[in-house]
Amino acid sequence: MPLTVPYEALVGRARIVGDSVVVVDGTGTETGRVMCFGAADGSKKWAIDGSRAMSVPGVGEGWLCVVGPAFLGYVSKPVQRPTVRVARDVLPVSYAGAVKGATTSGVVGVDVRTGDPVWGFTAMPVASTDRTMVTAVAESVVLATVSAPFGPFFPDRAHQPTTVAVDAESGQELWRAKDVVGLSGDGNSVVVAKRTTTEWFPEVRDARTGEVRWTGDVRLVGAIDHEGTAADHVVLNPTDKGVVQVVRLSTGKQLKLKTDEIPMVMASDPPLLVWDSGGSWVAKGPNGFVTQTLPNGSPTKGKHRHHGVWFSGAYGVGPYLWGRTKTTLGSKPEDSAFEGLVVLDRTGAECAPALRGGYELADVSRDWLVVSQKGFAQVHRISPA
Repeated sequence: MPLTVPYEALVGRARIVGDSVVVVDGTGTETGRVMCFGAADGSKKWAIDGSRAMSVPGVGEGWLCVVGPAFLGYVSKPVQRPTVRVARDVLPVSYAGAVKGATTSGVVGVDVRTGDPVWGFTAMPVASTDRTMVTAVAESVVLATVSAPFGPFFPDRAHQPTTVAVDAESGQELWRAKDVVGLSGDGNSVVVAKRTTTEWFPEVRDARTGEVRWTGDVRLVGAIDHEGTAADHVVLNPTDKGVVQVVRLSTGKQLKLKTDEIPMVMASDPPLLVWDSGGSWVAKGPNGFVTQTLPNGSPTKGKHRHHGVWFSGAYGVGPYLWGRTKTTLGSKPEDSAFEGLVVLDRTGAECAPALRGGYELADVSRDWLVVSQKGFAQVHRISPA
């Protein structure tokens, strides 16, 4: 039986760390919380509550501040979207020097095993209504962006965001850049959006030096135009021109794609690009499911995906592909029985019974699956196939 816990594990706000689950809840300071509980039994290991001050090393008192570059778009209330990722046993979280109003702000490195703050970095040393938010985390580097955090179009033209790269172990500054916002990180690379006058363009940079490895030639609509990053690759879909760009992070080399679909990059074994053209006007059956081995493979059609649904990928773990199957405009009423959270092999065949109903996939590892439904998180232990 799955474990159900009273935490709202929204997508992007939950992270499996070994045999623990970290969940971020609330928005801002007064309602912000970070909890860590055991995946096996739900026991609380530690918690940080934004309603009380915490001791920030090298800074003094600070309040947890749950902020991010945009709102989660599928919930009825405004909820910030922070970056919840761990770098070398350190979970970076934002802090504010006061509960409300103009204040200083920065990042705290929290030992994810104990919940103890191990370093503090002040990115905004003077009182301001701007806040510091974690926008990307790489293997050993945290990107912290200072800007006005609230609003779906972040940041607006009136603000000049500054992004600071911080060493995840020591909390020391590595480099900083103006008019730059972190998008994602993987290995020793970060993906950022760089503003030139009024336009945003994607860049791939060395995480520790800030050296630019690749610059996109198609503008982003805003500083949050990003599809996915994993397995040393990033997928970008600049909606200004409807193009898809896939870039290898470590080399800055852009891949040539033979599809107009938006692929999902998955850190499976082997790492894959996965896309499905079944979402078109007519569901195209198993041959709509395609995988491509990274970095130099060719598109390979699947064989077993159910004809009346299409697959939207989310995570790749080991040989398995996790995501959701959905009906299309070409589906039949009986095809709705095949909708849900699924785990597939690279041919598109389901490897376990699907979770039907209104579940959202929050995170997955080799041993655990975390889903959310109606304000609660469920943790499922994964059994070997």
